[in-house]
Amino acid sequence: MSTHQIKIITQDGESVSFNCYEDEDIISAGLRQEIYLMASCREGGCATCKGFCAEGYYEIGKVSVQALPPEEEEEGQVLLCRCYPTSDLEIEVPYTYDRISFSPVNLDLETEVVGIRNVSCNVVELRLKRLGAEQQIKLDSGQYYNLEIPGTSIIRSYSPANTANNRGELDFLIRIVDQGKCSGFLQHDAYLGQKINVKGPSGIFGLKENGFNPRYFVAGGTGLAPILSMVRRMHEWEEPQSCVIYFGVNTEEEVFYEEELKKLAAEMPTLTVRICVWKASESWTGEKGSVVDVLHRDLKALDGVKPDLYLCGPPGMVDATYAVCSEVGIPKEKIYLEKFLPSSN
Repeated sequence: MSTHQIKIITQDGESVSFNCYEDEDIISAGLRQEIYLMASCREGGCATCKGFCAEGYYEIGKVSVQALPPEEEEEGQVLLCRCYPTSDLEIEVPYTYDRISFSPVNLDLETEVVGIRNVSCNVVELRLKRLGAEQQIKLDSGQYYNLEIPGTSIIRSYSPANTANNRGELDFLIRIVDQGKCSGFLQHDAYLGQKINVKGPSGIFGLKENGFNPRYFVAGGTGLAPILSMVRRMHEWEEPQSCVIYFGVNTEEEVFYEEELKKLAAEMPTLTVRICVWKASESWTGEKGSVVDVLHRDLKALDGVKPDLYLCGPPGMVDATYAVCSEVGIPKEKIYLEKFLPSSN
């Protein structure tokens, strides 16, 4: 079987090289040689391992069109877990060299349920605490963890709303969907003290250091969790950038964490919060309309430095936000995102 040289070039200009067989995907080739690139599902569905092929030829296996849209594939974007080389390759990845590990990167954590409550008509807050003497939670705000539903082999991925801590705390915001596996567990089988296996963290979504540019955060539904983690980290580190959270839901009954957001804004003079309800009643006193419409209004009124944008929500919201940014002259390089991809929750 022919082998090819793979060169991975990171965002900070560093690189790592290794061999890959023609019938082997790039993530697997790295693992075989103890090079752990950023990846998660390894099934072409989550976009964690996305990169840009700058040189060489390859074949792409089956992927989700939402993880790798056809237009991105035509531009040379690839999912490394579904990329099979037919020549030597140079691939640029959107993270720094220190995010590559040369030993296993995901920790297996044993946790227990310390809190579970409905925070809206369709969102549950699940609070976990790490068991054992080691209480450190290592987390770059914006990353996610894999949770194993007790008594099954079913894994679901969720971003915590908290920041890294030494208290063993993980707080998740999970959307309830009809006939969802995790939804059924949360509604009927979860209880305080229950043990849940957790692995992580994973993912490349997170804050970028671009000087003092304003930061606009756009969240759809439970996409608020990683957004909240990032803004809380800014608060902990006393970062000076002005920032706005745009939090969008369909109806007033779906609004959650309103008090938490108000409290954070009161503590952070640099933060503005806009809670946007698409189908709002006359009595709603917050923003009325879709989160993208409210963002569009504010971006058009800007007279100064354009912000960096951080997006987390369903693909439709993300795609509409891209269109708005294109209209007002914000380049794609200043937009950082994580799409919610379909799963049986």
